[in-house]
Amino acid sequence: MKCNTSKPINIHLLRSWIRCRRKAWLEVYGEKQKKLWTAHSTLQLNHQIDCFHNLSQKNYGIGIQACEEGKNIAYGVRLKYPLIKNRIIKGNLPILKKTTGESIWGNFSYQPVLARQGKKIAREHRLILAMKGLLINNLQKCQVEKGLLLHKENKNIKVETIRLSEKMNNELIDSLLNLEKDIDTKTPPPITSNRKKCTICEWRKDCDAISIKEGSLSEVSGIGAKRVFLLNKIGINSIDELAKINHYKLKEKLERYGTQHSDISKKIIIQSQSKVSKKAIKLNPEKTLNNLKEAKGLYIYDIEADPDIKHDFLHGLIRLPKNIKNKISLEKTKYSPLLNLEKNTESFLWKRIAKKLSLNKDYPIIHYGETEPISLLKLGLSQGANPDEIEALKKRFIDIHLLIRENWCLPVSNYGLKSIAEWIGFEWKQTNIDGARALLWWRQWKKSRKINKMYSRNLNSIFEYNRDDCIATLMIAKWLIDHE
Repeated sequence: MKCNTSKPINIHLLRSWIRCRRKAWLEVYGEKQKKLWTAHSTLQLNHQIDCFHNLSQKNYGIGIQACEEGKNIAYGVRLKYPLIKNRIIKGNLPILKKTTGESIWGNFSYQPVLARQGKKIAREHRLILAMKGLLINNLQKCQVEKGLLLHKENKNIKVETIRLSEKMNNELIDSLLNLEKDIDTKTPPPITSNRKKCTICEWRKDCDAISIKEGSLSEVSGIGAKRVFLLNKIGINSIDELAKINHYKLKEKLERYGTQHSDISKKIIIQSQSKVSKKAIKLNPEKTLNNLKEAKGLYIYDIEADPDIKHDFLHGLIRLPKNIKNKISLEKTKYSPLLNLEKNTESFLWKRIAKKLSLNKDYPIIHYGETEPISLLKLGLSQGANPDEIEALKKRFIDIHLLIRENWCLPVSNYGLKSIAEWIGFEWKQTNIDGARALLWWRQWKKSRKINKMYSRNLNSIFEYNRDDCIATLMIAKWLIDHE
């Protein structure tokens, strides 16, 4: 089959396209200097290495030669083939596993292996496995019926078998043809309406700027892909149009699609009005924050966790021994990072945290989101804390995220800690930093601490990031009090 000399489609490009059509287009035509580095790709690679290492056996080899020799594991097989008309498809297959079958090499064949992250098997995993399978079919002249999906869960590697059906192969070919259409045009596909995907994308800065300029409905908190579609269907295509519509009129139009959409109509209108005016709008003028205003002092609490093994490795605490209405000197604010190296050290960790929090039992504990109280109360219960102690601790928690959502509409795209803190003027000391990067630093430090000091600075970077998260929570709480 004759193919043109245009850029081949590879597995990386297909994966990008499945996640976001525009992302794939930007991978081909985008200005590389606008691309941000994110920790997610490195975490994914490390996860893949861990999974593949678990599968590896002594009898292995490199490249196609390993297949010819019948090795149990073949590493680094590079293949290319015209799976679709006029386009070469390339695949870098990190690992293949020997299985039964009749191939050109004998009474054995090879099957593709993929490492996945996340709780569920997604369309992305199935299509990537199917693409690898079709490339292997061409190499070994033998049908690949199954692929392996590896997943790390609580330090254990689970192996799932995925059937590579004809239906899946047809879906793959359709996807490749649509991907080809997208990258053959000089006009980028529209920005995805599901902006949650954008938080880990290297191109998010570029897309955010365009989305804001265009007044995209996806910039409004509470409006995802489904609601964008429904609003477009009833004739609302921009934030300006949403901000001007009457609440009852919108509620009536959305009711036909379900009460879950009509019930939120007033909130998304006010949210869009906040975005258009670039001003905060108070939702509940009658509500007071006496528990914050009257507190003699506060604890601010934030944790860092490794979700793959369900391990909270850092508990950060700041004790503020004064009323929040007073002027706060951030330089003099004492931060206590409490490390939890392994799960079997949680008894000692709980004693340290309980001791610090007991110094001022009348101080509320402020946090951002539901993770912190759930984790701390679970830790206390697992270490034998009595019910009265747990109940008293539970009453001290104040969720600043919840207070913001209940009392204000702010001109932000989401109500995450970073969005709100940056809007009120707070800046993290480290640039391009998030929880994923802190997790990467932690894993690098943990692996290297007994070998060398190459990543020793990473622990201090994690502490600095976590402290800034605590300070950001404090600053948002102070903003709430100052603007009550």
